[in-house]
Amino acid sequence: MEVGGIWGNFYWLCLWIMRLAYINILWGLFTIFGLIIIGFTPATIAMFTIIRKWLKKETEIPIFNTFFTIYKEEFFKSNIFTIIIGSIGLILLVDLSFLGTISEHPIYPLLLGGLFLCGFIYITLILYIFPLYVNFNLSRWQYIKYSILIGLTNLHYTITMMVAISGLYYLFMRIPGLIPFFSISTTGVTIMGISYLSFKNLDKKRNNQQAQNTLS
Repeated sequence: MEVGGIWGNFYWLCLWIMRLAYINILWGLFTIFGLIIIGFTPATIAMFTIIRKWLKKETEIPIFNTFFTIYKEEFFKSNIFTIIIGSIGLILLVDLSFLGTISEHPIYPLLLGGLFLCGFIYITLILYIFPLYVNFNLSRWQYIKYSILIGLTNLHYTITMMVAISGLYYLFMRIPGLIPFFSISTTGVTIMGISYLSFKNLDKKRNNQQAQNTLS
């Protein structure tokens, strides 16, 4: 029997709080189980898969079994992205360290600006690659390419995502007790929710373009 009114809303809120806390704890345990470095990516993909189902109103799925199944399936395959993304990040860090040694050089501001642009593109890649991965069946190169293209062509959504994540970071720094239960899961819901808007915006543009081509 469904509960309506204020008690129904309270029940709905408590249910979502429980879900977010549960999946956050699962993410942490399975990331540690994979020695963090090789556990991070499959655990994150498993979390995003469940969040995607929740956003599609598939809320009755067995959370643990679904998480564990996806984690096992993606454990080796998804760590290719760990190597790729980690290598790019390492290169950016090395470049940043190098720039610190030539801060007096006239070309320094130009190089720093270029590095910040690369850093922005890198963050865009990280934000969109997991939502793309759990929504579409693409090649590894396409996941990387489309993550960047979608993020840059929907810049307002990308900036909104960054601002929202910054707000969550500020909240968790103010209330550290929330970190073990909600830090990753709420960030995942934020990223997936805004990514959905980006995907829908692209579909709308594509449909409009097809309609124009048909009329012409």
